[in-house]
Amino acid sequence: MKITRDMWMEEILEKFPISQDFLSKQGIVCVRCGEPVWGSLEELMKDKGFSEEEIDENIIQLNKYVEENEGKAQKQKKVIDYEKI
Repeated sequence: MKITRDMWMEEILEKFPISQDFLSKQGIVCVRCGEPVWGSLEELMKDKGFSEEEIDENIIQLNKYVEENEGKAQKQKKVIDYEKI
């Protein structure tokens, strides 16, 4: 399964917890800082000022990052309690 621009952030973070590291480095979302995570990846990236081309490139890079760090992601299996965020 690949991450797409129309996926909800909650779904991405639940299925691919390692994605938080990449997204945080891009300034897109920081769950650890208490930033809200609802909405789609595309909506959040547009709100942060990313162009269509930047969104496409970031999603490509995000999928590569998740694939390359899959083993680490399995070790980090986290349950995110969205009510505490």
